[in-house]
Amino acid sequence: MIANSMGPNTQAANTMAGSKPPRPQATGTVRSQSCERPTLRHVLACVNGAPFAAAVLSHAAAVAKAVGARMTVIHVIESAADPAAQEPMDPVEWTLRHYDTVEYLDECMLHCGDLHTDAVIVAGRPAERISAWAHDHAADLIVLGRGGARDAPFVGLGDTARRVAEVANASVLLVPTLQADNTQARYRKVLVPLDGSSRSECVLPLGLDIAASHGGEVVLVHVAPKVELIESNLLNAQVIALRDQLHRHNEQAARQYLDWLRTRLPAPPTIGTRLLPSGDARRTLAHMASEEQADLVVLSAAGKSGHADIAVGSVADYLINRLDTPVLLMRQRKQNLVKTRSTSCHAMDMRLPGQGMV
Repeated sequence: MIANSMGPNTQAANTMAGSKPPRPQATGTVRSQSCERPTLRHVLACVNGAPFAAAVLSHAAAVAKAVGARMTVIHVIESAADPAAQEPMDPVEWTLRHYDTVEYLDECMLHCGDLHTDAVIVAGRPAERISAWAHDHAADLIVLGRGGARDAPFVGLGDTARRVAEVANASVLLVPTLQADNTQARYRKVLVPLDGSSRSECVLPLGLDIAASHGGEVVLVHVAPKVELIESNLLNAQVIALRDQLHRHNEQAARQYLDWLRTRLPAPPTIGTRLLPSGDARRTLAHMASEEQADLVVLSAAGKSGHADIAVGSVADYLINRLDTPVLLMRQRKQNLVKTRSTSCHAMDMRLPGQGMV
C-alpha cells in the first residue's frame, strides 16, 4: 500500500494507512556481554535516485529478511522550482508528480517478493524528510544509495547520504554506485572491524545474523595499534627497541583478543579472523575490504575513541566515503526518543551535524 506522508498543503506527516503488523524479533543469540543487543525491526528503503533504486531495494530486502524486519519504501518529492524552499509544494505540481510516483513505487514493490512492505510518499528536502520519517515511525535502519561523483579523487558521499548519516537517529546502510544493478543482494562474506571496544562489539549479533541467513562467512578484523615515535628519537636505539617491543605486545594481545572472541561466538556462520599489521586503520581496513571482496562491512558509527560531539567516527567516516562495498553503519538509538502521534507538536529531536551519540 502507498500512503502520502506529506501532501502539498500539510506540514505534518499522516499516519500510514492500514493497521501495522506485530514487529518480529530478530533471531540469534547475544554475543556481546558489555552492550545492549541491537535489534532491527523496521527497515526504511529510500528510492529517490533512479540509478540506485534496484540496489537499495535488494539490499534493504536482504537485511530485512535476515533479521525478520518489516520494510517501508519511501520516495521524497522535491519541488522542481526550488528544492530548498520551505513553502508547501504547488498543488497542481504535487498531483502530477504524485501520480507518477505512485506508478513508480508500484513497480518497486514488485521486487520485494513476499516481504511485508509498505510504501510512502513525502514532500520536501530528501535528507530532512527521510530522517524525520524514520524518527517518527521508529525505523531502525535507513538504506539509501551513496551517491557522490564517480570522477572525484575519491568516491565520497552524495549530499543526501551525508546528511542522513550525520543527523538520523537510526543505523544507515549505504549502497555504492557499483551496486546499482538488478541482482539479488547476497552476503557471502561479511567484514566486522573491531577495535576492542564494547561499541565495536555491539555490531556482532547483527553481522552474524545477516551472514547466517545467507550461508555466508563473518570475518572479524582488527588492526594492531600503531606506536608512533617523536622524530628526534628515530635514531635512539633504546627507543626503537621499546617501540618494537610494544608492537609485538600489541599484536600478541590482539591475537589473543580475536581468539578469545571467536571461541565465544556460535556457529553457524563460519567465523574467520584477520589481524592486520600496525598502520593507519582507515586505509588498512579499506584495502582489506577490497582485497577480500567483501559483500558487506558492518561497523559501529563510533569506536573506542568515540566522542559525544562527533556523529561518525574517523574510521567509519573514511570507510563510508571510500569503499565500493555496502557499509552498514550501526548506531545505538537514544532511549525513549520516539514520540507518539498524540503529542501536540512534531517534536523531531533530530541531531545536528557534530552532535553525535555514543
